[in-house]
Amino acid sequence: MWFWKVLVVAAIGTVHAASRDQWLGRSIYQVVTDRFARSDNSTTAPCDAALGKYCGGSFQGIINKLDYIQELGFDAVWISPVQSQESTRTVDLSAYHGYWPNDLYSVNSHFGTSDDLQALSAALHARSMYLMLDIVVGDMAWAGNASTIDYSTFNPFNDQKYFHDYKLLSEDPTNETCVLDCWMGDNTISLPDLRNEDQDVQQILGTWVSQLISNYSIDGLRIDSVLNIPPSFSPVSPSLSGLLNYPMYYILSEAFNTTNGDLNTIVQSINNIRTNCADVLPLGTFTSNQDVPRFGSYTSDLSLARNILTISMLADGIPILYYGEEQHLSGGFNPVNREALWLTKYSMNSTSLPLLVQSLNRIRSYASGDGEKFIVAPKSGTDYLSYLSVPIYKSNNILAMRKGFTGNQVVSVVSNLGAKPATKATTKIKLGSDGTGFSSGQNVTELLSCKTFVTDSSGNINVDLSSDGGPRVYYPTESLNQSTNICGNHTQTLTASSASQKTSTSAGISSFDLSMGVRTLIVTAALTTSYISTLFSRSPSLLL
Repeated sequence: MWFWKVLVVAAIGTVHAASRDQWLGRSIYQVVTDRFARSDNSTTAPCDAALGKYCGGSFQGIINKLDYIQELGFDAVWISPVQSQESTRTVDLSAYHGYWPNDLYSVNSHFGTSDDLQALSAALHARSMYLMLDIVVGDMAWAGNASTIDYSTFNPFNDQKYFHDYKLLSEDPTNETCVLDCWMGDNTISLPDLRNEDQDVQQILGTWVSQLISNYSIDGLRIDSVLNIPPSFSPVSPSLSGLLNYPMYYILSEAFNTTNGDLNTIVQSINNIRTNCADVLPLGTFTSNQDVPRFGSYTSDLSLARNILTISMLADGIPILYYGEEQHLSGGFNPVNREALWLTKYSMNSTSLPLLVQSLNRIRSYASGDGEKFIVAPKSGTDYLSYLSVPIYKSNNILAMRKGFTGNQVVSVVSNLGAKPATKATTKIKLGSDGTGFSSGQNVTELLSCKTFVTDSSGNINVDLSSDGGPRVYYPTESLNQSTNICGNHTQTLTASSASQKTSTSAGISSFDLSMGVRTLIVTAALTTSYISTLFSRSPSLLL
């Protein structure tokens, strides 16, 4: 069974969440509420993720650790579904994840009370942060097979008439009608499938969603298993404004999880997505989530982890980081990829990854804010976020991308060379001014090391990845003048460092493979399930 996810970041009915445009500049930190932080602030409480039990994470725990999330540079938090869950523990484990609801109007007491959820929302908004809530609108949950279900216990769908007749989706997974009408789950945990096409079901869910947003000041929603819901489902369909970018997730994982990947496939994927997607800007980019292996399960090489995080977080779209990726957690499958983060003690120095994430968030935030004041020719455009990234150098092992108009351009160089590049590998390249937009003799700061380089007489810049495999992120030094948290004092005398590295003669190509003419395109059309089916050819198996 395919597992799909949609981000709803627009107004729903008469109750308004944050708009699509307001979400575009945000950076989202996704947590599994039960595993992120405890109310008692413990960093030693045991939690064996493999057992699938509740481990004590709570709304108050998230409040207590908002400093950590904010220090990483995130300004939005996506939390697990909050509704009351099927309480029976079975061989399918417990409902700590939040995807087995039985009462939409009650809050999961394991996480806290409705007052605690309101307090979390208020705490986030006090910091000018957004709250995204995961919701389940396609089914309810019952411990036992279909013949044992007591429908009267469900709230508000307390009658069998609200549900499709029993048939497991696993029995006919390629039948399009079955995809919409059959039941997910199994005979241990039954997930009776709601008749989302019926007007009374739509009205009940619409009322619930509106009250949920209003009561808890929710800024955005993530809808679970959207392809199992008919496109006509009115409470959310008119408001679908974003998708999780699974095509890019798969391509990035395959390109970076070993040193044998091919970075050329990333450019091909970008082309394909732009061809099939009218609006790429609200696509959520990510390296892992609760349903797929963590990147750390593929490799312990932190250079590869640094590179995939860099390209993901600086790409077009809305960056989403699954909690613990910054700590290089390594759970390879559900449920072990839902580890307790408190056991890391929320360290910012456990590896180089937490501070890398912080830097990447700061770079994106600055370029989409004060950095826009330094654009050389503002008549050609100023909006950093709507400038579609352009590949300016590509090979099997090295990829350079540019995002932003001249004067505010972020040039990132990533590789899958690994922490110790092979002796025969090409590790030194030259980026031409026609791609970077840098001018002759220009001071350019590499933002992850805070070293300043000077371009040559033609505006070219040499890049050397031999020491660590990258990544590198370059930005016009003069345009950093209004930054207070990127590379310190920018008024000090710069050290010229324009070593004349030998230009690569490998298979690398410096070129504009994607049309620069479409980089400012913004289309606000809703994303339909027919579009999703066309664009997304793969997705992880449903595990809940």
